[in-house]
Amino acid sequence: MPPSLIAHLDADCFYVSAERLRDSFLCGKAVGVLGNQGACVIAKSYEMKAKGVGTGEPIWEAVKKCPEGLYVKRDFRWYEVVSKEMLSFVREESPAVEYYSIDEFFMTVDAADPQRFAESIRDRIRDRIGVPVTIGIARTRTLAKLVSDLAKPFGALALLGESAEQELLRSRPVSDITGVAKRSAAKLAFYGIKTCWDFACAPPALIRRILTVVGERLCYELRGQKTIPIQTIRPPHKMISRGGSIGEPSADPTVQWAWAIRNLERLIEAMEFHGIMAGRMTLVLDYKDGPTLSR
Repeated sequence: MPPSLIAHLDADCFYVSAERLRDSFLCGKAVGVLGNQGACVIAKSYEMKAKGVGTGEPIWEAVKKCPEGLYVKRDFRWYEVVSKEMLSFVREESPAVEYYSIDEFFMTVDAADPQRFAESIRDRIRDRIGVPVTIGIARTRTLAKLVSDLAKPFGALALLGESAEQELLRSRPVSDITGVAKRSAAKLAFYGIKTCWDFACAPPALIRRILTVVGERLCYELRGQKTIPIQTIRPPHKMISRGGSIGEPSADPTVQWAWAIRNLERLIEAMEFHGIMAGRMTLVLDYKDGPTLSR
């Protein structure tokens, strides 16, 4: 029997899709989900994205770009209900499923026809639960994530064969790899590593020196070697963090505050899911041309 493949399931515009599930009036319209007491957009539909509205954007700026948009307050408890329905479904279809986030799962695939399996999962989740998802299948979870990103929205793609993998890796910038942010990409570019293919072909020892053992594992994953296992049961958390770049540089305090609140809400969402009570919470701000501050 050939080795198992890995599938990555990613719900399309999950918060918006969940809102449309209970209010069909929102279907086909530009929709933004608001956080921070309604002050910023934490998720948006493809229709709103086409108008230039970005994640974390203050509501007053979003309304200027998309005045016809419909803006609703987030409801994490409802999103968790929909997420658990999807999780229950995929556990019926795969012997090993990892809950990666509220709208993303990894699973093993032993189907004789992986492409048909991907299409079947996508279509039946839409029919049974009502949420559009994208499925990517490949030899490793890192490759599967790249495939699902390529197939969005509402796609289903099984990437089979090394030549197909090479074509994908050559076409994607190294920053498309989950775990390689802009700062890491800049470090890699210094060594001429600019595409996913460059990353896969680089000496693992070099990648380890640049990005620690975490980067080295990603290097092997892009070569088709499983180094990051599917975790069906997550180990207890000693610490949970959520964060990321605000995108374009901004000196606007409202933009900075909106992004801080967005990540705080993501953190609370994760803590509630894992049943964690925090003894301490720390906010860390890492400036591009300045100091790192924490409080």
